[in-house]
Amino acid sequence: MVSEKKMVKDIMCPIEDYEFVDVETSLCDALALLKKNHQKAQADPKKPFHKTMFVKDASGKIVGKLSAYDLTKGLVPEPVKRPAISRSFYSVLSSRALEVADDVHDMQQRFKWLHSTFSELIQQESRKKVKDIMSPAYPLLTEEDTINKAIYIMFKENIRQPMVTRDGKVVGVVRLLEIFEELLEVLGDECFLGP
Repeated sequence: MVSEKKMVKDIMCPIEDYEFVDVETSLCDALALLKKNHQKAQADPKKPFHKTMFVKDASGKIVGKLSAYDLTKGLVPEPVKRPAISRSFYSVLSSRALEVADDVHDMQQRFKWLHSTFSELIQQESRKKVKDIMSPAYPLLTEEDTINKAIYIMFKENIRQPMVTRDGKVVGVVRLLEIFEELLEVLGDECFLGP
């Protein structure tokens, strides 16, 4: 039977299992490190492999994280991130042909990358710095918190991997995978539903 007293410290992944990069690291170098670690994990399945890396500033403090989502989002060129509705939308409505032509040209340039190859996109965007694409990382749990609190924090704050602290120092990360495994272990072969 599963212990009812499990805490965050019992299910967290130790922070030492993760890779760290500096805020000034390029996206290219971060991806290369991730690829190298993925290859090591494939060769040795016992070696932990995390698709998330943490970002440290010059003082060594964790200031962000790079998840698979952040890394992929980092490939989107900056001009595309401008607001979607532009003058062209209103120009079309008012049918001013010259303004529309300029705005259509601008839109074509902004989305030109959609017609390039994936390799070209990576080559073009991989010069970005980690600090420009990382998500902020805030320690939101202590190792003495309950698993219920971890679930609450994950969904209230919309953070998939909250960091865990001990005496103010980051010591681990809680992932959905561990919570899911606990759920399956507690649930057992039957559900708690009545007749």
